[in-house]
Amino acid sequence: MWKLRTRTKSSGINAEYGGGNRLRVHLSIDVGEHANDYKQIQAKEKLSELQLRVRQLLEQVEQITKEQNYQRTREERFRYTSETTNTRVLWWAVAQTSILLLVGAWQMRHLKGFFEAKKLV
Repeated sequence: MWKLRTRTKSSGINAEYGGGNRLRVHLSIDVGEHANDYKQIQAKEKLSELQLRVRQLLEQVEQITKEQNYQRTREERFRYTSETTNTRVLWWAVAQTSILLLVGAWQMRHLKGFFEAKKLV
């Protein structure tokens, strides 16, 4: 049995091979404010508590802005998809109605000719 473990600041991969055909892989990814170790940043850059808190808040605002932009983009894409789908449904309904009317007119003409040929009308 062997184990592979790598851990960085923002992600971790654990793989364990237990013999036979079994391999278990666990992937852990930290994103956003959880990816940063603020105590280590504070010690490395010699920041005061207030400076560190301001930095955390700025990063949170940046993450919120990114999330809002992502949601806006998703909404635009969804709206475009919905509008194109609605347009296609409308044209499909118009095409079906047109075909139905054309087939009905053709049947009426054909039946009229048939009954006139048989001298039933």
